[in-house]
Amino acid sequence: MITEEYYAEISKHFGNVKRARGNFLYTEKGIRVTDMYLEHGRAILGWGNDNGTSGTSAFLKLKNLINRGLTGSFNTDFQKQLDRAVSDLLGASCKAYIFSSEEDLDKAAFSISKEPVSYFPWMGLVCGGAQVSDFECVKIVPPLPWTENIFILAVRDDITTLFFGERHSGSLCGALARSIYDLMAELSKRDETKWFLFDTYLKDYFVRKGPYLYPKMKEDNYDAFVKHCLNCNIAISPNYNIPSIVPYGSDKGVFTLLKNNPWKNGEK
Repeated sequence: MITEEYYAEISKHFGNVKRARGNFLYTEKGIRVTDMYLEHGRAILGWGNDNGTSGTSAFLKLKNLINRGLTGSFNTDFQKQLDRAVSDLLGASCKAYIFSSEEDLDKAAFSISKEPVSYFPWMGLVCGGAQVSDFECVKIVPPLPWTENIFILAVRDDITTLFFGERHSGSLCGALARSIYDLMAELSKRDETKWFLFDTYLKDYFVRKGPYLYPKMKEDNYDAFVKHCLNCNIAISPNYNIPSIVPYGSDKGVFTLLKNNPWKNGEK
């Protein structure tokens, strides 16, 4: 299901989203929707401007830096802060390059490595579906649900690059750095004891790897399952190849409708 169709379905079911907090979307029709898509994982810390399950303090950082007028493309200290953040996250000295399209990100990554590595929170470094321990560069989707078109490529300092990253404001660089540090603070707090709590409700539909949920059904049936979940006030990933995410910190009651109205594989 394409993204536009997905959001049209959400609006058709619930009206516009009026507020977002934690793992929940509060809608115009007064229905609380459990968000397991979380903006392609960008909102994996939750929606909002707090730490923990209710978002990232990066938005407060962004607001403060905007108030300081750091909205231009001139040099600031916050690019170095972003470099330090990705270095601390990956445990290696790196330079962070920002891209506003996944196509440009991939082009840059493949100019460095034949098999670029991606970073998945709580899974670590992944290449070709397998976890790895070494890298030349790492593709990172930052945990900042501000826009769907910001990506980071972390390149080891000892690697020579043949490209320039895009220039972005100090406000954005500072917010990205803060979101990464907020993520790092959560890494030790969330573990398997938290992820498996919902397996009883989800195991018939997904294979779970850490917090990530990969569909069991055939791709041809997936759109129907997405719509069924919306009927149960649950918003899963609209893309078969992009995993949904366990709603950390939620209670089991969010799956009551799905439990009482199970989806049958092949159902349209």
